[in-house]
Formats: sequence, structure tokens, C-alpha cells
Amino acid sequence: MANRLLPRCLGALTPLLTVLLATVVLGGCSTSTSPVADPLGTIPTPARSGQPAVTVGQEATKGPIRASASSDRVHLDVLQGLLGDEPIFNGDFADPSALSFSSGLYLYASSTQPGAGKRGAHIPAISLSRSSGFAGEYIGDVLPKVPSWTVPGFQWAPSVWARPGGTYVLYYSTPATNPIHCMAEPRSQYCVSTTLQGWTNGQCISRATSSSPAGPFVDDSSAPFICPIRQGGAIDPSVVIDDRGTPWLLWKSDGNCCDKATSISIQPLTSDGLSVAGPARRLIGATQKWEGGLVEGPSMVKEGSTYWLFYSANQWGFADYAIGIAKCASISGPCTKPLDHAWVRGGDGTPVQGPGGQEFYQTGPLVWMVNHALAPGQEGNSAQRRLYVHLLTFPAGQLPRLATGVPAAAVAQAIVYYGDTSLPADPKDAFVALVKRSPDGAADLDRATLLALGDQTCAALAAGSTAQQIVDSLAKDPLSAFDVYVAIVAGTEYLCPNMTAQALKVIGSALDS
Repeated sequence: MANRLLPRCLGALTPLLTVLLATVVLGGCSTSTSPVADPLGTIPTPARSGQPAVTVGQEATKGPIRASASSDRVHLDVLQGLLGDEPIFNGDFADPSALSFSSGLYLYASSTQPGAGKRGAHIPAISLSRSSGFAGEYIGDVLPKVPSWTVPGFQWAPSVWARPGGTYVLYYSTPATNPIHCMAEPRSQYCVSTTLQGWTNGQCISRATSSSPAGPFVDDSSAPFICPIRQGGAIDPSVVIDDRGTPWLLWKSDGNCCDKATSISIQPLTSDGLSVAGPARRLIGATQKWEGGLVEGPSMVKEGSTYWLFYSANQWGFADYAIGIAKCASISGPCTKPLDHAWVRGGDGTPVQGPGGQEFYQTGPLVWMVNHALAPGQEGNSAQRRLYVHLLTFPAGQLPRLATGVPAAAVAQAIVYYGDTSLPADPKDAFVALVKRSPDGAADLDRATLLALGDQTCAALAAGSTAQQIVDSLAKDPLSAFDVYVAIVAGTEYLCPNMTAQALKVIGSALDS
């Protein structure tokens, strides 16, 4: 079978949906808080070498857009995002990361500035719940207070680790000295000199802890956690766990702040994730033309014995920004780049421009990617960035790839609604109810017609039909290809479980196509 991830994790569809429901992409989130951050002042953003400066007072990140002034609900269209490679959230949500666990999913982003009637947040967060369908809830600032050695309003690229003991560590980038621009005398050891802006703050990495993924996270540090100031500082932390359960932290040396080279490094942490346990190890630098001399935003996924390092490159506020990939022999390298171009880039007939800031999370054994891309018509340091989600697949002998949108959306649909307590106990009625949750034509069909669709799907699987053959034969008005893929997944679960192996083959090949 082409998809190496599926045979390992989907030995049967019943275990698949049962396991995935435990860590569903839109599982029920029961923890919620109201925004608690004090409004953040508007502070001039230090310019990065090679990028235009941000105008004093300009909002670089606007944050979640609520459904109404009286509600914390935000609109998240996961299915349409997967189906059409569209943003799942049209608010500004830069440098996203996600944490999946048994009762839900949390999404985190870089700091937001206050707007009309809206508080700013050091680390804004959105929770998702099955009970609210595909809606999300803005839960406010999960890092309500930053330590005195830093500057509020510039907390970037958060990454949250769920420790085995049931507590959480938040890693984030933040300026290393207060006041900003290193105007104090004498200057801090963390100040750096730039060609364009003179002395300014090095960006470094800090960490905070909480008993809940919804926060509040508390940063009790008196100095930066990781701050290689001779390399320009460090930003974009991303936590990854090795086979022995040891946490490691990926980060970018922030050389483009001050006319130095950039690179991606990884560093081992202590078992509690609060201290470094060894020196950093350099994985890659900017070596290819498309990277524009800048690599950043690292994240890592292991498949089999291979560690895949993903990174963003080029200038974030422009269309040339894209996602690269490197293949690593171990968690600490060595890593090589298998392509001479970006792994995922904008353009190519799509309206998506400047994808990057990618992070990964798992629901059961399925791997999903969240990333941002530029809002239409925007560029530069004041550009807004929209939130996207994709399913990752691992074709045998090939590079990882983003799954085809329609079958990926069908898998998400089945994961969201299979096992919903509101579904009927009778398998046939449950099949009908699940397929009718489709936003396409199946929602309007009667029970007999939908059961006939299920029977036809099972018969096609028994005949050894391919995914495309099944879609071609069954996707007739008003049924869409999405409806048919949902019927394959749900039909195998409820109507013909003996067709599990063939269904795995069909869905796997469709995701990889």
C-alpha cells in the first residue's frame, strides 16, 4: 500500500476511529477561560536587517476576530479549509502551533496588539470542541504576564509540551532586555548592534509552566532560557520528543537581526523541560537560492527511522516565503536537503502566498500540519497571516506530502462525528446520520437513498475498485466526491467491516494522490 502511515495506524477502521476519537482534531474542549491580559501598549517593532521597518504604532498582528462583540466564538471552517486549501480562520493568527490531547485541541499564536474594544495578548489561544461543531472559542491570553527582563507585546512562535505528569511547558521567543532598543545605560549583555537600527534587543527563548493547556502559564525566570547572543539570539522554539521520551528544543539562530547568518539548531533538555541538558547541535543553514539567505521556524516529525525537519525560509512578509524540508538520520542530525526548491510554496495556480510557520500535531497516529500564509493582497512587516490545516502522509520511498484535500476532509469528518453520542445505536441509522452531516448534497437525501449509497460503496470495495473508480461511479448530482469518501469510511465502519483492508488501500492511495 502506498501510504506507509495508514497500515501502521489503521489496522482496522474500527480501531482507527476509536483511537482517533480519543485525540480528535476537533475533540471536546471542556477547559475555558476569559481573557485576562492587561492591554498591551503599542511599541515600535525593531526592524530586521533586509526587511522594511514597521511604522511606529502599526499593528503587525491583529489576532482572533470574534463572531460578535458579546461572544468569544470565532469562526473556524476546518472542512472547507481542507477541501479547498483555504484558511480555516480568517483572523490574523501568526506562527501557529497546536496541542492535541484526549479532550480537545488548542491553537496558539504570536502576540497580538490591542484593537477597538479588544485586549491584546502575549500568547493568544483558541480552543476547538466537537460540541460546537467547527466553531472555536477564543480563550484569551494563556501567558498573562511576562517576566521583568523582557518587553511585552513581542512574544512570538509559541510551542507547548504536554509533560507526562499532566503539566505543560510553553516555549516562546521574546526580547531579551527591557527597555526595547537597548536604550538603557549601561547596555545589557543581550543587546546587539545592527547596521540599520544601531543597538537593539536580541530575541531569545523563554519558558513558562501551567497545570492546564489553557493557562495561565507562569514564567518565573530571571533571564532568558536560550540566548546565543553571538549568533544574534534565538527565536522560533519547537519541542520534539525522542524515542526515549527525552524532550529536545529546535530553534533558529536569529542572525538576520544583526547582519549574521541564520541556522537551525536542536538542543537536549532535562526531563522536566525547564533546563538545557547539553550543547546545541546545528542541523542546517541557508544554503539554497530560494531560501533568500534565511531559514527559520523549524519543526520535526518522525516516520519510521527517519526524522523529517521542516523549516520556513526567505522573508516572512512576502510571496517568496515558503516551507522547506530536510531528512535527518537522527534527532540531532546529520540532516540533508533532498530538494533544491521549497517543499510547499505559494502560487502554482493557487491564491495562497507565503506559506510558513508550520507546526505539527497528532490525533492518534495521524499527523496534521498547521501553518500560516499571507492574507490576500498584503505583504511586508504589517501583513496579516491566516491559519491553515493539512493532513500529512508518508508515501513509501518518497518525501512526506500534504494529503489531497477531499479525502483528507472526509477523514476529518469521520473523525469528528464517529462515536458522537447523538448518533443512533443502530449501525444503519448511524451510517445515515453521519453521512448526512456532510455540507454537500448528501445532507438532503433520504434514508433509503443513503443506505443504497452505502451498499454500492461496499460492493465497489468488494470488487476491488480504486478510489477514482468509486468516485467516478457514485459521485453523481447531488452527491459530491467528498460525500463518497465519507461513505467509504463510514460504510466500512457500520455496514461492511469485512472490507476494512480494501478501504484502507482506497483511502490511503487517495490521500497520497
